[in-house]
Amino acid sequence: MTEPKDLVLINDELRRANRRWKLVALTSLAALVLVALFGVMRAEQHRRRAEAELRRALAMAAEAERAARQARNP
Repeated sequence: MTEPKDLVLINDELRRANRRWKLVALTSLAALVLVALFGVMRAEQHRRRAEAELRRALAMAAEAERAARQARNP
């Protein structure tokens, strides 16, 4: 039969191991959340750049169309 002293030691070791695993799990979760957050921020940044580029391209096309119209009708 296991001695009570041994059971206390085993219980303490299990508690410490559980704490370590909890720390590892929480750290991993925090890292995952940070990676996801940075990914979302990066995607938003690219979307805004693409929208700005589209606006610039549309403005240039409208300006070219105006210039062509002016060239046809002096």
